[in-house]
Amino acid sequence: MAKFKIKKDLTDADMLKGYKEETFADKMMAGHEGEVTRSVKTGRVKAEGVTKDAFYREFFTEKMESQIGKLLLAVKMDYFKDGYGDFSIQVKRDGMNIVLETAPKKRK
Repeated sequence: MAKFKIKKDLTDADMLKGYKEETFADKMMAGHEGEVTRSVKTGRVKAEGVTKDAFYREFFTEKMESQIGKLLLAVKMDYFKDGYGDFSIQVKRDGMNIVLETAPKKRK
């Protein structure tokens, strides 16, 4: 069994030189390289994309995307009826819920 010498008086930066922390998302992305495809059976996106955005889109089904799109269109029409041309959307997390908040864009 070989003995390793531990160098004394090293700074934190010196001790961690060459170390890269690998997060859960990095581990999941490691196996997903290539193109994005949608499963015919489930309608879910199979994330094999080059970007992280493709991986994040895996959580949306086609049905969910269309439901959100319909609701956002209804909100846009309500803003239009109130005299606003466009609106902005902010996505926030509230505990275990994802909240979409809308607000009218300021006129120039």
